[in-house]
Amino acid sequence: MNYLAARLFETQNKPFAISLIEDNHYYLQGIVNQIKQNIPNAKLTAFTRSSSFIKSLRHKPQIAVVDFYLDERSEIEGIELIRELKLKSPKTQIIVLIGEKRIKTALRCLDEGVLDYVVKEENAVDEVVYKVKELMKQILTEKEKDALNSKILAVIVSISIISITIFLLKILIPTIFT
Repeated sequence: MNYLAARLFETQNKPFAISLIEDNHYYLQGIVNQIKQNIPNAKLTAFTRSSSFIKSLRHKPQIAVVDFYLDERSEIEGIELIRELKLKSPKTQIIVLIGEKRIKTALRCLDEGVLDYVVKEENAVDEVVYKVKELMKQILTEKEKDALNSKILAVIVSISIISITIFLLKILIPTIFT
C-alpha cells in the first residue's frame, strides 16, 4: 500500500469528533441515534446546556451541530454561542439548527463563520446527518491534500539535498566528474 493510500485509510477509520447542542432532549436523541446508525466512526458528545457544551470545546471537535435558540437553562445562545465556539475551537466546522426559515438569522450565522444551517422541519434530522457526512468528506479531502503536499515537499527537499551534494562534490573533487 503506498503512502497516500495508507494515510487515507488511516484517516477514514479514525473517529470524527462531533459535538451536538440541542435543548430539546428528544430531538437531540433523534439526531444522536441517526448519526450513530449512519456514521459509525462518529465520536459523539451531546449537550442540552451551553455551559457544558463550552467546557467540552477543549477537546476541539471537528464538527459541531448547534441549536441557535436554546431555552432559559442555557447561559448563552445564538450568535454569542457561535462566537464562543469559534474562539475556543476555531477549526471546528459548524452546522446550525434554526427553528424557522429566517434568512436574516441564517445570514448572520454564515457571517460568523458557520458552514451551513438546517431548518427544524420534518426531515431536519436526516438533513443534519447528510450535511455531517458531506462535511466529513470535505475534511477527508483536506487531509488527503495535506498528506500529498507533505509527500511532495519531502521529495523536493530530497532532490534539493541530492543536487546540493552533487554540486559540492563537483567543486571539491573536480576530477571525479571530468
